[in-house]
Amino acid sequence: MEKIKFTFLILLGVFLSSCNQNHLDTHQNEKKDQSHLQWGYDGITSPEHWAELSPEFIKCAEGHFQSPIDLESYVATKQQRAVLKFNYHPASVDMVNNGHTVQANIEADDEELIANGHSYKLKQAHFHAPAEHQIDGIIYPMEMHMVHADDNGKLAVVGVLIKEGRENKVLADLWNDLPDQKEEHIHPAQKCDILHLLPDEHTVFHYSGSLTTPPCSEGVEWFVMKTPIEMSKIQISEFKKLYHGNNRAIQQLEERSIEISE
Repeated sequence: MEKIKFTFLILLGVFLSSCNQNHLDTHQNEKKDQSHLQWGYDGITSPEHWAELSPEFIKCAEGHFQSPIDLESYVATKQQRAVLKFNYHPASVDMVNNGHTVQANIEADDEELIANGHSYKLKQAHFHAPAEHQIDGIIYPMEMHMVHADDNGKLAVVGVLIKEGRENKVLADLWNDLPDQKEEHIHPAQKCDILHLLPDEHTVFHYSGSLTTPPCSEGVEWFVMKTPIEMSKIQISEFKKLYHGNNRAIQQLEERSIEISE
């Protein structure tokens, strides 16, 4: 009888050990599977979970200079000198639906931004709906990010807020060819007049921040135009048919300063 009892205990121990190992393996596999999830804006791949998806995304949770922010004009330090010079020209673009937004890759290497005397080349522009940045708590329907890089890879992004109004003639040709399938590329026949995508009034907020998408890298120079441009209700709706809610929540300002210059 004692021998049978002893044998039973051994078998029970083996069974429990196997169960625990299976549970551990399942948990590790779940973590492994989750680490390979593509980031997004919904559910377990949404912004609040980005840092859990990959070790490379840790700044999304632990960074202290994150974007976007609410640009509060009453705390901004006024600068009297202009900080931006736009050397933009009409250029061909490659429109791509990258699964997160519609992005216009600039097919020219002479589109230049001079920011505080430093030169950056315009690489691409993409869109968010609703806007990611706010000005004094105001949320705009859309925002365009014009992404620039210098020769060392340092980034400067010009944010252009978009409100509902008149049809945007400059964007009309691009909007006629919005790629509606993921990884689809379209090359509009007409060049894009990039300079005239900007508002006429160039008052700009400047602060140091991050990418608003993974890996949320910091050290990005942000220049957000105070005056929005306009797009028609139809144009905004056409984009929202593809992407609506592809915006990251407002991040804490912490110890950073905001400058405003005209």
